[in-house]
Amino acid sequence: MSDQSLEDQFRQAFERRDPKALRRLARHGVEIQRIVNRPLFAFDSPALVAASAHDDLDVVDALLELGADPNRKSGWWAGGFHPLYHANAAIAARLLEAGALPDACAAAAMDRIDLLSDMLARDPALVNQRGGDGQTPLHFAKSRRVAELLLAAGADIDARDVDHRSTPAEWMLSQFDVPGRSRLDVAQYLVARGAACDIFLAAALGRTDRVRDLMRGDPSLLSLRTGQGPYAEKPPSSYHIYFWSIGANLTPLQTAAKFGQGETLAFMRGHATPEQQLMVACHQGDAAEARRIAAGHPGIVSSLPAEDARAMTDEAWAANAPAVRLMLELGFDPALGDKGGSALHSAAWTGSAETVAALLETSKGRALVNSREQAYGGTPLGWCCHGSVNGNRTANHAEVARMLIAAGANVPDDMQGSDKVQPVLDAARR
Repeated sequence: MSDQSLEDQFRQAFERRDPKALRRLARHGVEIQRIVNRPLFAFDSPALVAASAHDDLDVVDALLELGADPNRKSGWWAGGFHPLYHANAAIAARLLEAGALPDACAAAAMDRIDLLSDMLARDPALVNQRGGDGQTPLHFAKSRRVAELLLAAGADIDARDVDHRSTPAEWMLSQFDVPGRSRLDVAQYLVARGAACDIFLAAALGRTDRVRDLMRGDPSLLSLRTGQGPYAEKPPSSYHIYFWSIGANLTPLQTAAKFGQGETLAFMRGHATPEQQLMVACHQGDAAEARRIAAGHPGIVSSLPAEDARAMTDEAWAANAPAVRLMLELGFDPALGDKGGSALHSAAWTGSAETVAALLETSKGRALVNSREQAYGGTPLGWCCHGSVNGNRTANHAEVARMLIAAGANVPDDMQGSDKVQPVLDAARR
C-alpha cells in the first residue's frame, strides 16, 4: 500500500473524527508516524492542532498513540498555532502530560497565570511574543487577571495580529457564541484601560457613549460592514477578525442586535437610514417593523445597493432562518451572494435544515437546487457535503442532504460527505 493511499486513509479517519479507525492505522508503524505530523489540514495544520481546537479528546489520544508531536505547530504563514492554543482544560492536561511545552501565548490561552508569571520573570520580552496568526499573549488572554498581568508587564494593548490586523480587544468577540468561553468582560476591561474602540467593538460591548462620540465625528460609520472597506481582505492578510467573530457583511446596527445591546441599538436606530433600519429589522426577524418600513418606502428592497441586496445569503450563512423567511417575503433575491454562492449554498454548508426548508418553500429557492457558484462550481448539495466534514459537525447536514435530494438535487458518483451524510448520498444513487 502506497504512502499516498495510507495518507488518504488517515485523512478520512481524521475527518470522520473516528479514533478507532485512527488506532487501526498503528499497524503501519513508521509510515503512519511520518504522516500523522504532516500539515494536511486547514491552515497548514497537523492533525493534532486541528483536533485540539475541536475539543476532541478521544481523537487527541489516538493521534498521540500514533506518534503525533505535541509541540508541532501549524505552518501558517502569519504565525503557527501550537496544539495548546485552543485546547480545553482536559485536552491541555493531556498534551502537557505528553510533553507539550507551553509558550507565553499558550500560558495565556490556558489561563495559567502561574506559568505566565514565571515566563515573564525569566524573559520580560515574552509579553509581546508572537504566536498563531501573529497574535500576542494578550490576544489569547482568557481572563481579566491574565490581561492585568500582561498589561502590568508592558503588553501592547493595541498590538495587531499579522493575519487579521486586529487588536486583542477586537479578538475578544471571537468566542461570543461558544458556551462558557465568552471574553466580553475581558474586552470591556481592555477598553476601560484605554484600548482602541471602533464602532463595531463599541456596538458589541454596548458602549453607547463611545458610539455617540464616534458618530459625532463621522455619521457615516453606520454604513460600514464587516469584511468590507477597511475591514476587507488586504493580501497577504485575510479579513479583519470581525468577519468571523461578528459575521460576514454586518453593520454596526446588526452587531448591536446580535450582541443584545438594546440601548446602543436604539441610539443608532435614531440616526439610521430607512435601508439600515430595514436591514436590522430583518436581521432580528422583526416582521412587523420590516413590513412597516417596506410599506412606508415602496420599492426599497429592489433599490437596495449590492451589499444590502445580498444580505439574505449572509443571514443564511449565519443559519438565521427567521431572517431568511422574512426576507423572502419582502422580495429579496436568494440567488445573490458573495462570489456567486446563493443563500441555499450558504444554508446547506451550515447544515441549517430550518433555513434550507424556508428557501425550498419558494420557487426562487427551489430554482437554486442545482445551481453552481462561481468560485469552485459547487452545488448546494456539494456545499452541504463539504460543510458536513469541515464545518459544524453537530449541525443537521444529513437532513439538509435529504431535503435537497428530495427537491431534485443531482448526486454525482464521486460526491462524498461525513459519516452521517454518506448513507444519504448512497441511498440516492441506488
